[in-house]
Amino acid sequence: MKGIETNMKNKELLMEKAMTFAGNVQQNKYLKAISYGLMATLPLLIIGSIALLLMVLPIGPWQDFITSTGIAPYFNVAFTLTTSLIALYSSFTIAYKLAEYLDENQLTPAFISTLCFLMVVPLANVDGASFLDIGWLGAKGLFTALVVALLSCRLYCYLVGNKKITIKMPESVPPVVSNTFAGLIPSLIVAAVFLIVAMLFGATSYGSFAAFVYNVIALPLQNLTGSVWSLLLIVIVQMVLWFFGLHGSIVVGAFITALYLPMDTANMEAAASGVANSDLPNILGKTFYDIFAGIGGAGGTLSLVILMLILAKSKQIKTLGKIAIGPGMFTINEPVIFGLPLVLNPIMAIPFISVPLIQVLVAYGAIATGIVPKLTGVQVPFGMPIFVNGFLAGGWQIAVLQVVLVVIGMVIYFPFIKMMDKNAVKVEMQDEQEKMA
Repeated sequence: MKGIETNMKNKELLMEKAMTFAGNVQQNKYLKAISYGLMATLPLLIIGSIALLLMVLPIGPWQDFITSTGIAPYFNVAFTLTTSLIALYSSFTIAYKLAEYLDENQLTPAFISTLCFLMVVPLANVDGASFLDIGWLGAKGLFTALVVALLSCRLYCYLVGNKKITIKMPESVPPVVSNTFAGLIPSLIVAAVFLIVAMLFGATSYGSFAAFVYNVIALPLQNLTGSVWSLLLIVIVQMVLWFFGLHGSIVVGAFITALYLPMDTANMEAAASGVANSDLPNILGKTFYDIFAGIGGAGGTLSLVILMLILAKSKQIKTLGKIAIGPGMFTINEPVIFGLPLVLNPIMAIPFISVPLIQVLVAYGAIATGIVPKLTGVQVPFGMPIFVNGFLAGGWQIAVLQVVLVVIGMVIYFPFIKMMDKNAVKVEMQDEQEKMA
């Protein structure tokens, strides 16, 4: 008995530590800044995605129309000024969000972050003229933007908030003016630091800080996360957190966006330049995760909700299925996660964790073998109906693949929900008999 009690205490302690760690990750200011900062660029990515779709739409009459009318180059302009500049925009939005979480004025450190990012980006030189290489302002420079935004903003906030290195203006001066002057000296210091960084790395074999980050950090991470096994590991962590009642999607969201969004933008840039779908650089990406790694929400619960709706004999489970089917079609599955529940439910733990893993593997295999086309990286807004999001992301083949994955999920969930439904029916019958008595 003592041995059992000791094991139970050890498991509870381990669980408590794991949940504490996950909670700390979820509340980490730097990860939140990356996640929500990149999320703030979504409207631009969607604009670029729409422009790309219109530019490469494989319909002969449409292509003839946009070519003959001269519209095609303007679609390319819209794409170039949004998706191809995602690192530039991110350098602003990530610093803005971090300054917000550090309780400092947001605009000045955000602008300084953008300036510092541009400082460390290598300049191209043609015929004696220097200009910014736009390639470093897109997917290639995104990790540099993340690093610069976090470092520059943290240094600025440290100088202003901790060291109080500011210029104080009289109270009669308008707040806009006083806030600007308050951050003047810290801005000069931060800019000077990154100017020195640019000079130092310019003297190395890398040629620039951006090239250093790309070769030392970005490429190894992309090679690592380009494997489907890396994505599966992330999904496992997400689902285990969900099982214990933590919002796993939020915890891993920063990692998904930071690691996989560059793969999407690389695919979009390749597609915009005329690269054939089969030659696109990446199978995986943030869009792949969004539309395959849990259709209907974490755990692939659309499959479960459909079974609840059409097969359940328990009044409680069938009613919950009716309630959950609508939100589930829009990737909102809290009603079934907490209503069935799936949280801390040992019966449903196996399918809840395994369904999204199998859906990811099948989707990856279907794309890798050429059964369905690669995703171009087009960003589909969260909340777009299931199957519609697949169609927008990759055409009718992707939508059909989603249907197949939902059916696979139903097969996996079936014996478990059947068992749970049988138990629920027994409980309901006992309750009715007690009422009758």
